[in-house]
This record gives sequence, C-alpha cells and structure tokens, in this order.
Amino acid sequence: MILNTLKMGNFRVYRGDHEIDLRPEGPSGAKPIILFGGLNGAGKTSILTAVRLTLYGRRILGAKVPSEEYHRYLSDCIHKPAGSERIPNSAYVRLNFSDSRGGRQHEYDVVRSWFRDTSGAVTENLQITRDDEVLSHLSHDQAQSFLNDLIPLGIADLFFFDGEKIAELAESKGNAALADAIQRLLGLDLVNRLRADLGVYIRNHSKGRLPEAIRREAEALEADYERCYSRYQHELEGKEALEDQLHNLRADIAQLEQKIEAHGGAWYENQAAERERMERQLADQEAIRGRIRSLKGSLYPLALAPTALDGLLAQLDAESNYRKQRVTHQAAKRQAKALRKELESALQGQEALLEGAIEKAFGKSLKPPKRVEMVHDLSDSEIEQLRHQITVEAPKQKQEVDELEKRLEGLRHEISECAANLERAPDEQRIKPLYEKLHEAQLKQGRLNSRIEEQRENAKRELRSAMDCIRKLRKLEAEHQHQSDNVHAIGMAKTVREMLTGYSNRAKASKISELENHFSESFKRLSRKDHEELTPKIDPNTFGVELAYSDGKVLEREQLSAGEKQIYATAMLEALGKASGLRLPVIIDTPLGRLDSKHRSNIVDNYFTNASHQVVLLSTDTEIELEKTPQNFKDSVSKLYALTFNSLNGGTSVQRGYF
Repeated sequence: MILNTLKMGNFRVYRGDHEIDLRPEGPSGAKPIILFGGLNGAGKTSILTAVRLTLYGRRILGAKVPSEEYHRYLSDCIHKPAGSERIPNSAYVRLNFSDSRGGRQHEYDVVRSWFRDTSGAVTENLQITRDDEVLSHLSHDQAQSFLNDLIPLGIADLFFFDGEKIAELAESKGNAALADAIQRLLGLDLVNRLRADLGVYIRNHSKGRLPEAIRREAEALEADYERCYSRYQHELEGKEALEDQLHNLRADIAQLEQKIEAHGGAWYENQAAERERMERQLADQEAIRGRIRSLKGSLYPLALAPTALDGLLAQLDAESNYRKQRVTHQAAKRQAKALRKELESALQGQEALLEGAIEKAFGKSLKPPKRVEMVHDLSDSEIEQLRHQITVEAPKQKQEVDELEKRLEGLRHEISECAANLERAPDEQRIKPLYEKLHEAQLKQGRLNSRIEEQRENAKRELRSAMDCIRKLRKLEAEHQHQSDNVHAIGMAKTVREMLTGYSNRAKASKISELENHFSESFKRLSRKDHEELTPKIDPNTFGVELAYSDGKVLEREQLSAGEKQIYATAMLEALGKASGLRLPVIIDTPLGRLDSKHRSNIVDNYFTNASHQVVLLSTDTEIELEKTPQNFKDSVSKLYALTFNSLNGGTSVQRGYF
C-alpha cells in the first residue's frame, strides 16, 4: 500500500484547503521517508488523525462511541480561525492511496466530509472511489465496513501510531498493552468479544422451550451452521497443509539457490550481459583500430619527424624569399633603366650625378639577390597549405592517435576481464537444470501462496457464514423469547464458544512463533551490540515477554533502562507490523520525544530507513535535527515539509522544506 496524497479542508489547525504529496521517490523504495517538521501545536498530530479519521471514522474514538459524541468530535475538528473571522461550518479529509489485492493494483480515493447546521447538528458523508469509479451502491455503513475490511483498524494501529503508543508498550507494568496489540493483530479482540456475547446469550436464554415451527427453523439454522463450520474446518486444515508444503518448498528453494551459488551461478547469470558487453567492446576496438589506421595513412606521420620538417619549412621559406627578392630586383632594374633613359637628355654631361641619384633611389634592389637553389619550387599558397598541415593538422592527428591508443589499451584490459568472466561461467549443461528446477519451484511457491490466500479467504468466509447463522438464531430467539427456551441456540452458542477457543489457541501459537522471530531480529538490530545475544520468548497465555541470554539467564524488562525500553517497544511494534503480513506505510508522530541521544541515534540509524517502503515521520525540531542525522538517513528522505502555525489567523501552512 502506498499513500499518494492527503487533502484537508478546514480541518483542525489547517485553515482552508491543503494538499500534501506523500509518495516516496527513488528506485525500488530507496527513499521511503517523508519528513514533517513542526513545533508543538503546529499540526503534526492532525496529519496522523486525518489519515485515521478518513479510514475509520467513529472507530478512532473507540468501539462503542455514541453518535452524539462522535458528532461533537467532528464539530470540534472544524477549523476555528483567530479573531473575528467567520467560523466555517464544514470540513473534510481526503486520502488517495494505492493498494494491491489478489494480484491487482487498485487506486482508492476516500473522502470523509461533514457539515454543521445552524442548530449545531452534524451530518457526515463518506465517499469511496476505486479506480475512478465511485462506489455509489454502498450505503454509509457499508462503505465504512468496506474500509474496515480493506485495512482493519487493529492492524493499522501497528503502523499508524505516535510516541504515546511506544511509551504505552515500554512503560506498561504488566502485559496488557502487548496482549491487546497481539489480539488486534490476530483479530482475537473480536473473537473474545463474540465469546463474551455468547456467554451473555447463554445465561440470558437458558430456560423455556421453542414451539415446533420455531424449532424447525432453528434446526435449519443449526444445520447451516454445521455445514459452514465443517467447511471452515476443511478450509483451515487445507490452508495449514498448504503452509506445510510452502515451508518445505522454501527449504528446497534455499537449497537450490545454495547449489547454484556453489556452481558459479552468479557468473552464469551474468554470462549473457558479459557476452554482450564483450561484443560491444570488440566492436569499439575494431572501430578504434580503423580510425588509427586512417590517421596513420593521413598526416599523422608528419608529426613523427619534427626536426626534418623544421628544415623543410626553412628551405621553403628561403625559396619563397629568393623568389620574391628576384622579382623585386628585376622590377627595380626595369624602372632604373626607364628612368635613366628619361633623364639622360636633360642631364647630359652629368652622368655621374644621374647614376648616383638612381643608386640612391633604388638602393640594394639593383643588386642581384644571393642565389638559393630551388629544390621544391612551390607557390606561396602551396607552402602555406603545407605549413598548416605540418604545424596544425599533423599534431592534432598525433594527439588523437595517442588518445585512441590509450582507449585501445583500456579496451584490451576490459576484453580480457570479460573473457576471464566468461571462462568462470559454469557449463550450461551442468547448471541449466538447476535453474530450471529453481524456476519451477518459484512458480510453485507463487501458486501455493495464492492457494493459501484463497483458502484463508474461504475459511474467513465460512466462519463469517457460521457466525451469521448464530446471529440469525439469536435474532429468532429474541423474537420468540416469550415462548421458547432456545435449547438449540444455546447448544449452538456453546459449540461456537468452544470452536472460538480452539481457533484462538491455534492462531496465537502460529503467530507468536513468527512474532518472536521478528522481534528478535528487530531488537538486536535496534539495540546494536548492547543485547545482541538475547532471545525473546512470548507466553501464549499471558503474552509476557521473557528475554533470555544464551546461558539461560533471564533479563527482566524492569532491568532495562528507559531508553532500552523505548527500543524494546519500537522493536515490538515493528515485529507486530511484520507479523501482520501486510505491506502498509508507517506513520509515526513524535517518534523520538522520550529517547536519550544514544538510543535516538540507534532509531534514526537502524529503524526509520528500514521500517517500511513508505515512512511518514512527524517530528519536532528537537527530535530529528536533519543536519545531524547520518548520511544514510538523509539519502532515504524523499520529501521534507515544514508545518508553520500563524498566530494571526490561527492556521497552519504546509511548505516544502524543513526547520
């Protein structure tokens, strides 16, 4: 089960409409924690109350609370704003959650709303939507029964609780609190109530005789009861036989898994992935080799002879300069010749002056350049292109080749690893039969679980039918009590009481053994090394818990410190939740208020992150200081909410973040 969203409208301190996203994030439940922070009075408890009220209505106040008292409670839950602002006359709580039953996932949306008229009378409405379909065919009582069957209150109390619940278990002098929790877990509180009612019935109807017509009707009901009870026993015995099969099958599966592991199953399971990885690496290797070949056939070799290439560039520069100087010399000669020709007639007899002026004007340009041998005779554009290839492109290709060769070396190492892993994989002909047996056993396990659940539901149905026969018989007797002594009904009531006693004993024995195992694991984990050698034993009659060391010495609960008692109670609640067999979210209000720093750290480190697939924590600023929590706790937090009370308007706001 996953709580998706909680909506509240004018509910207690929550003024107006509020919607809170409770869905955990992260893959496979990696971040299960939704953390609320708020000072005392900011509305933490109201969130827990809203969830419980949405689901259970009147029953959160007790089993037999009168309607008038419940309606007063609802009226008190309507928000009361500060100052002179008008008081609302209605409120609602709305819970959206997802749940899997019978292999199918359903989304439920439950809205509980109420209205207070001018006379103060309260009218309540309950609406349930399943997979976007309103269950309009259900009356109010039927809708409540539907929710009670979906998540029994006795079970929910083990998952939705506050610090007082922990304190109740921790400080209880006797075993009453634990006995009540176990009886709720098993549904024995209802069984005991029915047994008590039957006792009253027997005492009140022990005289008189039924008339013939009524006796025949009573006998028919008795026969129906016998048939239902016989079928109930048959289903119960069948379930127990299947559970024995399941126990043996689980042992077989564990043995197969050990064999597979011993034969290198882990390598076999990764074989396909390793082969695929190796194929990718070989393809990458070939692509890199092809690229290297291409680069080495291009300009890459030029980067291998830098000295020779420096000489080549110097020669090319010299040839280019010589060619330019020769062109300049030829042009200067032509210009000097033309100038001389122009000035000779005007400067006759002054030839020396003329030659001096020409020499001065053209200078060295008239002198032929020093000859350079034209080895390559390339144009300037060809020289620049070659220079770019030598100084830019060739070094770039060399760098790429160097990087590719490094990658190639890494690939060679990875390919070698893959090859070694593939060699470690066992022969398929030897290990495949083991996997086939394991797969077949796991399928059988799934079928057995389904059949056990089916038989459990059948047994519950037949038991309800048997109880229905008793109720009808009681009704019949009530209608004719003035003329009958209810002999048959009294006999039936006695039989049912005996049957309920047997059922109670069998259920207790089975669940208490499971509970002991869960409690042992939880207590050792939460107390860490303090009491890891302790083994719990629960008395099925008194529900007393005995903690014994390996040498037989018993540690009395009174010998535990206050912090250890809190650890004890938390471990017991966790164990009770696991023993219920349901995957429900955990909601804890003020979870650490009574713990010292040492045991508080144990709970934060080892409980909250593992308590469930969804954990809603409602904390004060002194309980969980986020910056001081360990990293594994921080990594497990999906969402942070801060609850801030505004004294001016008398309402609490919900914002993302923390203190």
